[in-house]
Amino acid sequence: MVFPLRLFCAVAIAGFIFVDGGGVNIPSTLDGPFKPVTVPFDESLRGNAVDLPDSDPRVKRRVKGFEPEQISISLSAHYDSVWISWITGESQIGYNIKPLDPKTVASVVRYGKIRQPLTHEATGNSLVYNQLYPFEGLQNYTSGIIHHVRLTGLNPNTLYYYRCGDPSRQAWSKVDSFKTMPVSGPRNYPDRIAVVGDLGLTYNTTTTISHLIIPYMRRISLVGITGEGLCRI
Repeated sequence: MVFPLRLFCAVAIAGFIFVDGGGVNIPSTLDGPFKPVTVPFDESLRGNAVDLPDSDPRVKRRVKGFEPEQISISLSAHYDSVWISWITGESQIGYNIKPLDPKTVASVVRYGKIRQPLTHEATGNSLVYNQLYPFEGLQNYTSGIIHHVRLTGLNPNTLYYYRCGDPSRQAWSKVDSFKTMPVSGPRNYPDRIAVVGDLGLTYNTTTTISHLIIPYMRRISLVGITGEGLCRI
């Protein structure tokens, strides 16, 4: 039996939109051109689409030193590969700031099919995102160290445990887990996928994410910017 694919779309400002693939005709650009339609702005949303302050508990730094934070897992080009990304060190905003040196912190992921011991290890690369202005009176920005490690040779539809960090500093994340994609096929695919664009870091972000983090959601696709310097397309 083949189950219809259900696609869930979320827009950070407009809220959460459900599009059911069974029976609903979704027009494409090939069906156009269409007459422009203006939708009145929902005044109840005004005031929520503002950036979260760095003092808000949802974005406040919770680690010390060069311990990993903001850890994310992204699908790679094939089912047997994933990217694991994280940040170490603090971002800086000011007039006289000095970017961190990515070479001072290693990018290492240890992983395996059981929680302990994690028998496989992969290394990657790191960078720092800078926004430095050549004009007086403007504050500069530099990010923490952004790490990317690609895991390859993974089995499809399999649970893996992992931790990331720098073993030389004993700066590790806690052990967490992810599940790889199944081998693609007409009878084998995630039946519920969420798509969200330009999520940002606003008060609406929290509401949108709360809709995405639900037990039956299989995959989430982030299209556009989720945070300055932490976007991988």
